[in-house]
Amino acid sequence: AEPEAPATSPKFKKGLKTPESAYRRPILEALVELGGASELHAVLERVFDKMKGQLNSHDLAALPSDGVTPRWQNTAQWARNALREGGYIRDDSPHGVWAISDKGREWLKGQ
Repeated sequence: AEPEAPATSPKFKKGLKTPESAYRRPILEALVELGGASELHAVLERVFDKMKGQLNSHDLAALPSDGVTPRWQNTAQWARNALREGGYIRDDSPHGVWAISDKGREWLKGQ
């Protein structure tokens, strides 16, 4: 069960944001375009450029938790985590640096 949202924040309806899976290809493509590895902000900038046509008002709204970070950035970071766990992004890169793995490159080639 989902935890209840505090009464002060508007309840976020599940399914309104762009799904995490939609970020996987743009993240991997951005990493290839950036030479295979890059720091977080450069990757997110590229991902936004690739996805801006499909991001909706819920994606662009700030997270209730900090009131600043757009929800899409948070979703992209969760997608990156799933890619890392799946072996598509390296887990041995320095903190704040995202790096595509050979498995990630192979997946992109097969798409």
